[in-house]
Amino acid sequence: MGRITVEEYADFVREDQQRAYRLAYGYLRSREDALDAVQEAVASGLERLDSLREPQRLRTWFTRILVNECLDMLRRRKRRGGDASLDADPGLMPALPDGAERSTEALAVYQAVEELPPKLRTVVLLRFFEDMTLAEVAESAGCTLSTAKSRLYRALGILRLKLGEEDWL
Repeated sequence: MGRITVEEYADFVREDQQRAYRLAYGYLRSREDALDAVQEAVASGLERLDSLREPQRLRTWFTRILVNECLDMLRRRKRRGGDASLDADPGLMPALPDGAERSTEALAVYQAVEELPPKLRTVVLLRFFEDMTLAEVAESAGCTLSTAKSRLYRALGILRLKLGEEDWL
């Protein structure tokens, strides 16, 4: 199988930058931190380009790098005693699933997702906000498919309790 070139990687980064930013912002809730995380992930991906064995998996490979960078930033923020969720700008929220409006209910769902522990938030953001398959979620989150399913099931249970059964989920 062929390797991906630096030019192909650069094209991917240009095409994927909005999605990557939305995902990073979903974790970090800070414009500057999200931009830093994406920049670090791009640089890290460039350094590790030789480790990508299957070019068709570039998106999930890069997403895993970005998720890890965001989780690292959250850990560093927590150690420094910083607030893990800074002032949120609803206009910068990750894209909502198809058909969802930026209504009060949608904002409540997003707030509840933001309050999930990082590993649970990861599977929800990737599955529903980034529309990845469970296999892509598992690969991007660096876990097995059964672990991704388990985390998603647990996250949805928590969200149902927080939001009430009649809301979104």
